[in-house]
Amino acid sequence: EGLGLKRHCQALHVARISEVGGWGRFALHGASRYPSTFGYFWSPELGRTVRALLRDGGFEAVLVHSSSMGPYVAGHRGARMIMDYGDADSEKWFEYSRSAPFPLSLGFALEGRKVRRYERWLGSHFDIASVNAPKEREILSRYVRTPIHVLPNGVDLEYFRPRPDQAGRYEDDRIVFTGNMSYRPNVEAVRHFVSDVLPRIWAERPRVRFFIVGMDPVPAVSRLGDGDRVVVTGLVDDVRPYFESAAVAVAPLRVARGLQNKVLEAMAMGVPVVATSAAASGINALPGRDLLVGDTPESLAEAVASVLDDADRRRRYSDTGRRCVEENHDWERVLARLEALVTGR
Repeated sequence: EGLGLKRHCQALHVARISEVGGWGRFALHGASRYPSTFGYFWSPELGRTVRALLRDGGFEAVLVHSSSMGPYVAGHRGARMIMDYGDADSEKWFEYSRSAPFPLSLGFALEGRKVRRYERWLGSHFDIASVNAPKEREILSRYVRTPIHVLPNGVDLEYFRPRPDQAGRYEDDRIVFTGNMSYRPNVEAVRHFVSDVLPRIWAERPRVRFFIVGMDPVPAVSRLGDGDRVVVTGLVDDVRPYFESAAVAVAPLRVARGLQNKVLEAMAMGVPVVATSAAASGINALPGRDLLVGDTPESLAEAVASVLDDADRRRRYSDTGRRCVEENHDWERVLARLEALVTGR
């Protein structure tokens, strides 16, 4: 990862968080007013490096991504300060609390309150803020007084694009899901899809195979794989071949903050997407034209089947999905807006 970033940066400073140190700080702040997740992502080494850079660097602007990184620079003065929240992290914890069993639900709700308090505090230390979807601005603007701009996620349209030599070579019985498979919403999504949605699809199409593609699958995800109809790949070097071979990509997330890159990347690759309304929210796409949306096992299964059974329908969603990201989520256009936000021009 560092080598990739170096191509775009004058200097790159990286610090690793040890598992013992991260979880130790997480536990330390469990009973404090400070968010445990902020404690987990605090690196004393990186803190010292950032303070030295700010002291000696003469920066015109400082851009921070995600609230948990905000404390590294929140006290700095003398530069234009931009806080890219990405999304409202506190709302994610509140959503977890509503679906988790007791007493885990109490812990999630407590972390949500602590993160929200610090999201408000960070807003008072930055000149401008950004999020990746209108719904995130709506939530944060209730308690953050800093002006908040919406900068949607973008897609590298040259990298994620249908290859002419692969056109029409997908497998008409293959479904794909992509994402970090240790991330709780992704884990819940694939477990829900395998237990509640796939059986409805298999009842009529027993040959359908579901590929779960992504790094760090937790045991609950690994156990879903049977090596036949459900395949868990783990980390892959290149996700594009899995998109190219799939008839449809699914994003059945029931908890989803911000804007889902997995949906944008599939659409950019010309793969029809079936998503929940939570996963589709924030994307400048029209349900029923650019992608299909369903929120119950029945509606998700029906939407997937409608694409598997109709090659013309698949082709139509492939074309409209690609066109949607070209018009609304092209990195070149998004980065131009980011540059304007950073410079204030």
